[in-house]
Amino acid sequence: MPRIDEVETTFTKNEFVSKGAKLCLNAEGRVVVEFPRRERSKKFSKHSRTRCINGQVIRKKTTLAYCQNLLDRMPGIARLSTVHPTRFCGNCHRPSSYFIDRERAGHSTCTGCGVVQHLAQNNFSLRLTDDGVSNKSQWEHTPGMDARDCTIITQKGKRIGQTIKSHQRNWWRIRGKIEGIANDWHFAAMDGIIKHAKVKLKKFYFMIHNDTRHDGQDSKMPHGGAALAAACFYCAVLEFEQRVGFKTACTLPAIQESAQSCRDQKSGRKCRDVTDTKILRYSNMLKKYSLCSAKIPEIGAETLRFHPKSAALQHSRMATFAECGIVKFHLPITGSWGIKVGDTKQGALYIDSCSTDGFAWNQGIRKGDYIFQLEKETIDISCTPRKFAEKITNARQRVQHKSVLELAIMRKKK
Repeated sequence: MPRIDEVETTFTKNEFVSKGAKLCLNAEGRVVVEFPRRERSKKFSKHSRTRCINGQVIRKKTTLAYCQNLLDRMPGIARLSTVHPTRFCGNCHRPSSYFIDRERAGHSTCTGCGVVQHLAQNNFSLRLTDDGVSNKSQWEHTPGMDARDCTIITQKGKRIGQTIKSHQRNWWRIRGKIEGIANDWHFAAMDGIIKHAKVKLKKFYFMIHNDTRHDGQDSKMPHGGAALAAACFYCAVLEFEQRVGFKTACTLPAIQESAQSCRDQKSGRKCRDVTDTKILRYSNMLKKYSLCSAKIPEIGAETLRFHPKSAALQHSRMATFAECGIVKFHLPITGSWGIKVGDTKQGALYIDSCSTDGFAWNQGIRKGDYIFQLEKETIDISCTPRKFAEKITNARQRVQHKSVLELAIMRKKK
């Protein structure tokens, strides 16, 4: 007999021949009667199978040749029956024939992948008492686990069919705050900084919550999701600045102000403020876990002081450099280069003029190029043309053992 979640169709050999049906194998390698599309049952699927041919039960290992031989020898009025499953596994999509029903546990288990399914009950009665209340002591099964309560871990480490844990939802919530904090800045490297910040948070989460530790007091994410997100973002910014050799507009006070607006606001509850001290403390914690390679500034350091004018210049400078590419030149340590330097008033110096018979012109430097580095030392926003000339003089005296100086410029991309 077919299961309660399967549908059986029966027909004669004459109907089989007249409708142009044929015997073939389904997705599981079992024999099935396949009709043309116009004659096919709506319940037909790739897991449909033949159950009986002329009273002979067709089992899983029955071959196609054996079934064809039975069909050829049976009379025209003999009957065939095909079974169509109507219930499938929510994970691997195998039919209910793979399920093992556990009535006392209140669920079915798929033997293909191990994920539990809701139990299909037939003629189940609540056993109501005279007062209309269900008498659970007389139930034929116990309501138990369902697909949301099962924890199955695949070979790739993914969990299938379970309720997401609260600390994992907290990780996802903090990860979203990183994008909210970075929403105030727009330059070419911002996508990479956000990506590195999320990677730091992910690694930190799996260091705190792993299979070898219990979720006790010492294995929880620190309080203040916005502060932790700000620390991950700040560490990513510090590493970027260390790698490229110049400061960005993402200063600690600016990050703190942006993170303050990303706090979880709950009615009737006081939300903890995001402070510079907390961000630095969490940043040092990430460095302790080897998640930050840059040096974390100390509290009260000069580099942490916020100056609105300098921050605006840094932002303008980065916006200008975002449209450029770095080009390096080697100019002689002696003699005039034939260039005149100007100030854009936007945090960068530029080549105001370049003599066509000078060394700079012959090397490829042109008017309008922005000055980026001299001997791998980044020219900051406070440098003026006069200070830049002094830097050239000092560099010539400092590297007398060399014959050339390296000048890196930013040139607009075509």
